Amino acid sequence: QLDYESKRLYSLRVQVTNTHIDRRFEQLGPFSDTATIRITVTDVDEPPVFIRALYIFEVDEDTPAGSSVGTV
Repeated sequence: QLDYESKRLYSLRVQVTNTHIDRRFEQLGPFSDTATIRITVTDVDEPPVFIRALYIFEVDEDTPAGSSVGTV
């Protein structure tokens, strides 16, 4: 459970995988990478409510760095 008073910043290391591999380039794999995600908790009076247990965001390979890819 997120609590601003006890922890204000979370850092997650995630692995992403390209699920649409062009068979012509299969020998160049693996087609995965890792990234660090930082979550900043803001101070509010009520706890967060997540609608789903899992969120999946797909990102095009030419998406500019720093682009927002989803909101939870």
